[in-house]
Amino acid sequence: RKLVGSVSQLRHMMPLREADGVFADFAYSSEDGQTKDACIRRCFVASGRGKERTLERDGFALSTLPFHKTSGFDLYDPSQCSEALYPLAEEVLRRAFPSSTRVLVFDHIARNVDRYMAETNADQKSTTPMLAPGPAISVHGDYTVRSGYTRSRSLLEPWESEERINKALEQRFAFVNVWVPLKKVQQNPLGMVEWSSQRPRDVVNLKFIYSHRVGEIYRVLPSEQHRWVYYKDMEPGECLLLKVFDSADDGRARFSLHAAFHDPTAAADAPSRESIELRCIVFFGDLPAGFGDSFIAPHLLPNSPDQEVAPKRVEASLPSDEW
Repeated sequence: RKLVGSVSQLRHMMPLREADGVFADFAYSSEDGQTKDACIRRCFVASGRGKERTLERDGFALSTLPFHKTSGFDLYDPSQCSEALYPLAEEVLRRAFPSSTRVLVFDHIARNVDRYMAETNADQKSTTPMLAPGPAISVHGDYTVRSGYTRSRSLLEPWESEERINKALEQRFAFVNVWVPLKKVQQNPLGMVEWSSQRPRDVVNLKFIYSHRVGEIYRVLPSEQHRWVYYKDMEPGECLLLKVFDSADDGRARFSLHAAFHDPTAAADAPSRESIELRCIVFFGDLPAGFGDSFIAPHLLPNSPDQEVAPKRVEASLPSDEW
């Protein structure tokens, strides 16, 4: 793997305060997009604390939710998580998008590398549903211009007629992640790339082939122009909102490219990060009456293949000038 400098190298010549940000390494793909984590690039990651970031301009924002209301719930249990945390995420997004007309939480991923390692000791399969092996360190985007539509349609088809789905998807809709720390984040925080520093040739399409469906995300190539932002020491009660797809193509932020990274200021014995990201669809406009009322997140159904976290295989496209 290759270590490359970045456009922020000039900052090395200036005094750096912790409040300004940190220099950190990010795992980009090879420049042709075919090899994962092939280019490790050192970038300046600006602190977002005290600086306004908006979902519509930047693609991400810091927010809050009443995390104390989850006390007594086991958030690693999918049914308890959906009961306690999903309504809080819905409320956060209704507040963030006042013109929205419906919010559906359809999935979540828990991250706790210590728990995962303990459960998979001696080559055993993890016993906690929806538990990922650890932070996602590869720079990526969760959806593409195509998969935003295909994923929303596949989620809705068991519950709504084609006519009602078409009516909803003809209007604006967006996929937004609500990223929630379960404890204070002391290592592997999440970094986000400002929307205005992204371009179509920064990404390639990556197909995720599961046993029951095909998904598509963006794998991200290194770019001198990327401006990174993070929020140090996030606490329970805070949450990050990441707009990972927006059907509106009118200049507002459409994608939030992101990755976890090693914070060089973290203590050597800092505890592993524990977090949950909730995946949500936000609808706008005049929806059919009762739209989404019967929806159940697919991973909550008995024996659901949507509890698979890892795909069976992946396929990468080549860079192009279009998203």
